[in-house]
Amino acid sequence: MSKINIEGIVRDIKGRTTYLTPLIEAICNSIDAIGGKSGGLIEIMVKRDNQKSTDDVEKNRGIGSIIAIDVIDNGKGFDENNRESFDTYKSGYKYQIGGKGFGRFMYLKYFNKVTIDSIYEEKDIFKKRSFTFGHGAEIIEDEKVEDCTEEYATTGTILHLSSVKQKAIPDKGLEVIARKMVEKLLVFFADKTLPTIVLREADGSNAIVLNNYIRKGGDIELLGEEPLKLKSPRTGNAFDFTVNIYKIYYSDITSRISLTANYREVTDTPIHSYIPEFKDTLFEINEKRQQKNYTVTACVIGKYLDDNVSMERDTFTFSNSKENDLFVELSQPEIEKEVANIAKLYFQQSMDDRFEEKRKKVIGYVNNIAPWNKTLLNDIDMESLPVGISDEELEMTFQKAKFKKEQKTRIALKEILNKQEEQGGDEDIESQVNEILHVVSETGKNDLAHYVCTRKKVLDLFDNLRKRTEAGKAHLECEVHNLIFPMISNDRQTEYNNHNLWLLDERLVFTQYIASDKVISKVEHEEPDLAIFFKERMFYRNGDNIITSPVTIFEFKRPKRTNYPDDENPITQACRYAKKILEGKYEMPDGIEPVKVDKQHTPVYIYIVCDIVPKIEEFADNASLTISPDGEGYFGYIKAYNAYVEIMSFRKLVEDAKMRNKIFFKKLGIE
Repeated sequence: MSKINIEGIVRDIKGRTTYLTPLIEAICNSIDAIGGKSGGLIEIMVKRDNQKSTDDVEKNRGIGSIIAIDVIDNGKGFDENNRESFDTYKSGYKYQIGGKGFGRFMYLKYFNKVTIDSIYEEKDIFKKRSFTFGHGAEIIEDEKVEDCTEEYATTGTILHLSSVKQKAIPDKGLEVIARKMVEKLLVFFADKTLPTIVLREADGSNAIVLNNYIRKGGDIELLGEEPLKLKSPRTGNAFDFTVNIYKIYYSDITSRISLTANYREVTDTPIHSYIPEFKDTLFEINEKRQQKNYTVTACVIGKYLDDNVSMERDTFTFSNSKENDLFVELSQPEIEKEVANIAKLYFQQSMDDRFEEKRKKVIGYVNNIAPWNKTLLNDIDMESLPVGISDEELEMTFQKAKFKKEQKTRIALKEILNKQEEQGGDEDIESQVNEILHVVSETGKNDLAHYVCTRKKVLDLFDNLRKRTEAGKAHLECEVHNLIFPMISNDRQTEYNNHNLWLLDERLVFTQYIASDKVISKVEHEEPDLAIFFKERMFYRNGDNIITSPVTIFEFKRPKRTNYPDDENPITQACRYAKKILEGKYEMPDGIEPVKVDKQHTPVYIYIVCDIVPKIEEFADNASLTISPDGEGYFGYIKAYNAYVEIMSFRKLVEDAKMRNKIFFKKLGIE
């Protein structure tokens, strides 16, 4: 007799199995034993605990827990050949029909006690064999073989699956168990010679014929069988498969692709992994105008699958392989992708409608919300987008596509520039520029156009702030301030796209720290409208803080304002802020250290934006400032603060900004 560590084998079964796995194994063995003979019958008899818990009553209408299951068939019985094969670990007796010689151990994973009672015929004599599945070193224990004394004996086998392990069978209702079994056995039901399979209670009640589920007008319909020939892209070898397409009504599983081996389901993958339109609920409207929901299962059969299944039949040798794996003829995704396309053909109209709905959503998002993404539409794989995608997910998809294009562009530009450098610049500038523009993505051009158009809109808005409101009043100082830079904020809180410092000076983009109406000292609580700390150079290391770095202060006044008391002199106000900064009373962001300044070496730039009115002219004269040639401001140097001071009118501010951007507006044709 063979000796084997059965407990160790059972313990090492780590695959994705459930209590259905041994049941399916038992049914498959019974089908093999019946062998397609007429009148074949398989009965699955459920035995329950008589004691019913409160939980049973409340949740399962008093149905007791399942404690044992018998699988009964009228096949040829457990003859000597079957017996010897069963007693051999990894026997090859049934290899030609997919036998692994391993399924017997799956029973012991979910049931503590498994026994066999079988009647078989030997030389015209009926014999009865019974034994227990061993847990120790012997596969077969307590075996008895005797002549059958029954008067009307017929061959057959009863598999007793007893003493269910704790929580091994969470399902109790026969209807639930029946549907799950059918969905696992779908490929068998395409065979017209399949035995009748009945699930029932031990007392014979509530009998459910599994075969009845799969029929025209039933809960499950076989829509068709499709041949599929796939050629390995690596070796050129061709493999044949059969794809059965099932429509399953009122199922709680998602539409899936089921790869089978030896008629057992091994893997199931959602079809929407390949065709997103399968993700949402599928339904049809019947003749009574009622909605019937359904899912789709595409079962795949093929010798390639049979030859590459694991011992436990819970995975394939190629399951984790990538599509370019040189050691695999066909990967799982390569097979499933083609199967998904076959399934799609059976529901083409529904899939087309859903795709069109998705396409309209994407186009609508671009046209109405994000027009800057229009040039990326051809780079988006509409097929792969999930149905019901949100605006946020869409924008993320566009940004990923944009990033990929920009990466390609940068590489191409670098190659062009390197080539031009090697050639010594012999080509004329126009041809060089045209070569660069050829590889600049439409996205980059569109981004630039979007940015320039935004500047044009901001300038138009600034012009409107110079006018009076419909009520005849001037706009408020805060409106001007917020347009240039949000109040009570700093550049850690405000993104580049959310401020318009370029209106004042393009160089203000290259700053270390900006504080807008924000206290920047723990001691002094007066704050300038806008304080900007520059670096000494345009490019700098983050965290530098040196005394020669310039400081810039902006003061904004209300448009149309004419009345300025002496104590609200904007020049004096700005110089007072400058003095406090030069005295070291302000800190770096987050209080890391004081701002390093020196009265003799730290340059200060003061800009005052206001309308040039008599009182402003008086303040400028008193500060010995010089009027600008265009008469729209004043400028000068105040030695006591090492400060360059410039007063500019709102008109000068906006006109200078327009002049700087004029060529861009002209090139875009928006001037």
